[in-house]
Amino acid sequence: MVSVPTIAAIRFGAGLAAHLPAPADAGALHDSLMAESRAQFPPEPFAARLKRLQTRATLLQASRASDATPTRRTEFERAHQSLRDASFTDLRASIAELAFARTGFHERLTRFWANHFAAMGMGGALQRTRSAYIQAAIRPHVTARFSDMLRAAVLHPVMLVYLDQFRSVGPNSAVGRRQGRGVNENLAREVLELHTLGDTQHFTQGDVSQFAMLLTGVTITPKTEFLFDPRIAEPGILEVLGTRYGARRAGLDHITQVLDDLARRPETALHIARKLVRHFVADDPDPPLVAHIAAAFTQSGGDLMVTYRALLEHPAAWENPMAKTRAPVDLMAAALRALNVPRDAFLALPSRRTRLDLAEPLQDMGEAFETVPSPAGHDDSAAYWVTPQALAARIGWVMALVQRWPDGPDPRAFVDVALGDAASDALRRAAQGAETRTQGLAVILASPEFNRR
Repeated sequence: MVSVPTIAAIRFGAGLAAHLPAPADAGALHDSLMAESRAQFPPEPFAARLKRLQTRATLLQASRASDATPTRRTEFERAHQSLRDASFTDLRASIAELAFARTGFHERLTRFWANHFAAMGMGGALQRTRSAYIQAAIRPHVTARFSDMLRAAVLHPVMLVYLDQFRSVGPNSAVGRRQGRGVNENLAREVLELHTLGDTQHFTQGDVSQFAMLLTGVTITPKTEFLFDPRIAEPGILEVLGTRYGARRAGLDHITQVLDDLARRPETALHIARKLVRHFVADDPDPPLVAHIAAAFTQSGGDLMVTYRALLEHPAAWENPMAKTRAPVDLMAAALRALNVPRDAFLALPSRRTRLDLAEPLQDMGEAFETVPSPAGHDDSAAYWVTPQALAARIGWVMALVQRWPDGPDPRAFVDVALGDAASDALRRAAQGAETRTQGLAVILASPEFNRR
């Protein structure tokens, strides 16, 4: 039988490690959230990344001028490489946050919410800004209220560009009447369907259209910063889900009010509860567990710490261990953690090695860094992650990792370090019978058991 500490470490945390104690129980997991809320390796702030992107854009334009000199082209190439290096630093940091956390539950939740509010930088103006978006809009609110995170994520420039909100103009606004521009419904639809209510049966096309009208005014500046511009905001009263919002002169407060109301709806509570259970516990969520979490979410007004406690305290959250599949980043972090790879050496990997050892394998496994497959994010099911190509990439990455670890631990002891009492007898025999240390470590890290959580 798999013990509670093993389930706590693998299902909810970053994985097992010889040098770090597994969480004793649900209480220890919950207590770790506030202690680990601050990023150990924060990415470059969003404003600084924007400045770097703007500098590169200016140098690119200068390098393409008819009178461009070799010096100008060299300056652009240096700025471009600097941006790539910064992105690779973000990649190492994002894996390190999980691999070197004491418990890792907070980081797992940060990754869950970043996928729930899936968005990525589009175009040259916001290239490689997803890490900065997560740091600014997601991480500060993981232990706060859902309404706070909803506001921060929906109104962040990365989301506004990703879902084309910056193109949306109220047809009866000053700009709309003069230029004949119209409304883009992408953000309104995704907020209702993906971020809050969850199921299209809970809203109508009329709700989408009215909400999209209400969102006009939310845009970005030429420097890709958030802006509410009343000149493009649709004036008048608009009705979303039976509630009226707006006024003769539209304002940002009308938008934040509808977001707050959406955050409090019972449909949102059920949607969030179901996704939490599907992410952490089982591909087919247990209805009583979902109902228990949804009730806590509703009664607390979307207090996420209360919501997580409801998840952890229910017996169903601890049943059927190893039922989920580790996502690629989770697998990488768990392997680095179990092998006790030196933190400073990992963070100091040069860009070329980061590309070869991390970025390209993640892409092959199906979780390319700084990108999302769609506004719905990555799926949580085993079938999504375990494809022939992705499985081959996992095995290839594990083999490359252990070959660079010739003095790694004895496989007979490592099987307990990596999996504890979740290791099967068959895996233990395979580890004992391995011809070499490297082969034994690879057998363990590539095993079905280690790829589950």
